Amino acid sequence: MQRFFAYNKPGEPELVTRSTRNHVYVSQRSIYDERYKAGQYDRRSAVPVLTAEREALRAAMDRAVRSNPDAERISLFDFGYGTGRVTNELITGYSCECTVAKDLRVVAYDVSSAGLRKAQEALCRAGFAPEACIEWAPESTAGYIAGSVRKDQANLAVTVVFVHAYEGESPDVMSQLAVKANDGNPYLLTTSWYSGLGHIPGEKLRREYFYRLGELTAPEGEMVLAMSATGDLEELQPEWSEKLASGAISNFPVEMPGDVMYNTELGQPNFYHVFGAELNEYMKAISEGQHWWVEGIRYPGEEFESQEAEQANYELVRKANEAKRNRIWDEADYREFHTVAARRSPIEPYERLAGRPESSL
Repeated sequence: MQRFFAYNKPGEPELVTRSTRNHVYVSQRSIYDERYKAGQYDRRSAVPVLTAEREALRAAMDRAVRSNPDAERISLFDFGYGTGRVTNELITGYSCECTVAKDLRVVAYDVSSAGLRKAQEALCRAGFAPEACIEWAPESTAGYIAGSVRKDQANLAVTVVFVHAYEGESPDVMSQLAVKANDGNPYLLTTSWYSGLGHIPGEKLRREYFYRLGELTAPEGEMVLAMSATGDLEELQPEWSEKLASGAISNFPVEMPGDVMYNTELGQPNFYHVFGAELNEYMKAISEGQHWWVEGIRYPGEEFESQEAEQANYELVRKANEAKRNRIWDEADYREFHTVAARRSPIEPYERLAGRPESSL
């Protein structure tokens, strides 16, 4: 298993380096703490939650409820939760959306305490209250459960547990924290939205995280893992593929096609992996006895400046997904999309639920 070591000098950003390579890069914790504090990252689009994201989450929740009729509570593990961009919409509207009397527990897992604290503040403004004192340790080099907030909605208890992770620890530690935050139980729904998995350097480590997320999810549970596809950052992929072929990657953790370095809105150099057909193998490996498939979430293009622009993009996504149903995607399929979602379910893809289609995706 790959190990990470953290070190930093006073006044300098935290760095993480792998013991097996001479790769040094600024940690995701440091990068995202700065991005969330600056606030530009949260405001990059006029449409925070995409229609396709909302529909994928709603459909997975419907399936989880159907597959677990005797469960008293729906448990959701959100990997790379950030400020809860997608998940908080479900959390705050759960009593209206939920069609059965089941409590909801969301475990919000992220390396950025700045993002998690923003989410906590937003939820408290929406009527949630801490169950006990929430204790943050932004510089901790060990992951920990900071605390939780709760709101009773229409006789349903909705709880959000904040887990502040440290990326220098192994995926096994993530699993231990996730299980502890859910009272030792597996999850009925596991999600990740857009970038969490793409920021993990090294194919071996990424595969390990996929495996762990699959293990955390009950066999009768649902998974929705959204990430950038090869239609994103198209201008950078040839550049970094050439650098990789010539060995001119400096100390950056670029190891395979799809690995790139980009500059954030704050000018921070950041590692990212955009997924192609290797995602098929990742999902196949963690889906023994379950169905898995991929669906598009967003077509390439600039951030949306209006709801109309987002809806136009969604229509392209919907039509493309319809054309790709019931087959394994190839590299050309992945290049068609900016963002995709890999899904796992005990129920067949696109099966009708509660008398209505799975979704227009």
